[in-house]
Amino acid sequence: MHNHIDGGAAGAVLQAGTITGNVVIAGPRSPEPVPRQLPSAPSHFTSRSDELAALDEIAAQEADGQPALAVLIGPGGVGKTALAVIWGGRCADRYPDGQLYADLRGFSPGTTVLPQDALGAFLRALGVASERVPPDLAEQAGLFRTMTAGRRLLVVLDNAFSAAQVRPLIPASAGCTVLVTSRLRLDGLVSEGARFLDVAPLSPSNAAELVVRVLGRTRVVGELDKVAELASLCGRLPMALRVAAARLASRPRWQVARVVAELGDERSRLKRLSSEGDASVAAMFDWSYRALPETPAKLYRLLSEFPGASFGIDVAAAAADLAEPAEGLQVLVDASLLEEVDEFRYRFHDLVRLHAHAQHDGDRAEVVPRVASWYLHAMTRANMVAIPIRWRVSPVCEQYRNAPPAFGSGRAALDWLDEQLPNAMAVLEEAYAQRHDEVAWQLCEALWELFLHRKHFPEWLRSHETGIAAAQRCGNVVAESRLRCQLGRAYLDLGRFEAADRECGHALELARGAGSRHNESVALDQLGTAAQGRGDVTAAIAFYTASLAIEMELGIERGVAQRHRRIGETLAKVARDGEAADHLELARGMFADLGDEKDEAKVLVGLARLDARAGNVRSAARRLDRARKVLAESGSTFYHADVLVGFADLAEYDDDPAAARGYLAEALQLYEQVGGPQEDRIRARLRSYDAEIAEPPATENPDVAGDGRELTAHDAEAPGTVADDPAAPRQTGGGDGQPGQLGE
Repeated sequence: MHNHIDGGAAGAVLQAGTITGNVVIAGPRSPEPVPRQLPSAPSHFTSRSDELAALDEIAAQEADGQPALAVLIGPGGVGKTALAVIWGGRCADRYPDGQLYADLRGFSPGTTVLPQDALGAFLRALGVASERVPPDLAEQAGLFRTMTAGRRLLVVLDNAFSAAQVRPLIPASAGCTVLVTSRLRLDGLVSEGARFLDVAPLSPSNAAELVVRVLGRTRVVGELDKVAELASLCGRLPMALRVAAARLASRPRWQVARVVAELGDERSRLKRLSSEGDASVAAMFDWSYRALPETPAKLYRLLSEFPGASFGIDVAAAAADLAEPAEGLQVLVDASLLEEVDEFRYRFHDLVRLHAHAQHDGDRAEVVPRVASWYLHAMTRANMVAIPIRWRVSPVCEQYRNAPPAFGSGRAALDWLDEQLPNAMAVLEEAYAQRHDEVAWQLCEALWELFLHRKHFPEWLRSHETGIAAAQRCGNVVAESRLRCQLGRAYLDLGRFEAADRECGHALELARGAGSRHNESVALDQLGTAAQGRGDVTAAIAFYTASLAIEMELGIERGVAQRHRRIGETLAKVARDGEAADHLELARGMFADLGDEKDEAKVLVGLARLDARAGNVRSAARRLDRARKVLAESGSTFYHADVLVGFADLAEYDDDPAAARGYLAEALQLYEQVGGPQEDRIRARLRSYDAEIAEPPATENPDVAGDGRELTAHDAEAPGTVADDPAAPRQTGGGDGQPGQLGE
């Protein structure tokens, strides 16, 4: 016998002599993402050779196991961000694990970026699933240090206001470099090994050279003295120089002397800012702003009220109450008063925003309610695609009942909501701060679909504290009850069952006081899940049964089916298989009548486990085959994995450990994509096969996750628990479910 392979081979190939036992070939794990978050390098970057060399030296220094930390200090508009971005781009090969960037907005109007928000974004960029990002800052920082240990990353923290804002964002590896830009010295970072680099205005010759590069040498060849004077008037600040050069570039017939004369008058009248550099920048802004046509000037003034970091054309239209703002936005870009983030988004430099904010406009107070309303309507339309049939307190959805869907799929809708989350949070918090409470609580409710499927626990908890307070100020008890249920769901997903009990119990009282039977049902349902989390199956079934009665009273067929499903799954956990099967079969039939293939498929997985436990292997296989066809196409890797674990359980009942292990290996690859305790549990189950060759392993508790708490899974309206089979061999992952996966 020859151990030989002829020709080419596709896929995995195993070449060996003698093989004892089973062989499982699992596909490769998805590579860890390599973030490339640095903004685009600015055009016409000039000089800074000394500063670039200083950064080279700082990055190369030995730091006793700490990352190199450089703090770039200088006035606004001096080019700190440009310097950091240019250096990062030139040194990208030093950091093969990627580049992270956060604008901490320490000097922008409004709220600065919280460390936990920046950390959450970093962790997701490094491949941490949203539901695995802890809500607590200390836990986030610990996870970030774990994720960055041994890596070579560049981290750029722009516009930092304090050392406290920076410290949690410093990675753990000595192979990393952190660049911080600030107008303040941030002496508190000395203990972190920081080295400070003062970024001064350009030299006179380099400042003039920047203008020449923008305009072209041919145009200014006879006015080099005026170019030097212009550079002086601009305080030799790159930002001011670019504003002035942009105006000249858009007016090719103008001479530099004309601009110098105008700026001389502006500078003599300007007294509002104290430092020479800031005064020069403000002179540029005044000069450019007064040259704007009316529509771009209106956009300039009103968009400064938008609380988010960047915005698109739709938000600009809402803020200024304009049908077509694109041309006006382009005028602002051409004048260097607005930056293009990408093809669809714009942002202000913080100094420009401050200048725009200082210009009077009678419509300024209308901006936040306008953009809040735009977000509410746009998010509602996305939500109606993500989860078409769910009860909402906000009346906005009724306007779109007969409208065509705004997105082609639920996944596309959720992706858009995910992109909008930072701005939605900023708008919600600003709307509440300005006491626009009616739209504030509705915005909070509209975050439900995103939080349900993608988690974002820190934002979930913070937004609902704000939304509940807004509903209380409105005196809207029904809305408050609904938001407390949504907050309670977050605590359920986090395994904080006492907090979930508190919120859902309060929601139940409010609902009963207001006569809101729907809220009452949801609160009871979630109290059932909390009881199950504490191990009180009797109480859980009682809560679910009470919720079921209300769903039947209200005639909500899907709600009735969901409650039957949850009761059946809970009964299966305590081996009351006959009763469990009755409830699950009833739920399956109702979902089939409703045309809800996905929920029907999830019920089929639970029924298959009952069939397998009863020895009816063929029936179980048929059910799992049907479920897999639906759930593999559902867009939820978790539910697809759940079916694969069901097949593994069935293979074990059928005494086929090789097949069981193959299914588990395939399921593990899917679980790794979404994160959660299932990963560890399936790995442990796979490892147990090696020990089982000599001796069967002790039965482990199928209902307890690696952190010691019972696992729960929930549907889109309220939580429930997917049935686990305590009698199944090594039942460690398939039936528990992970809270709130896509498609629930």
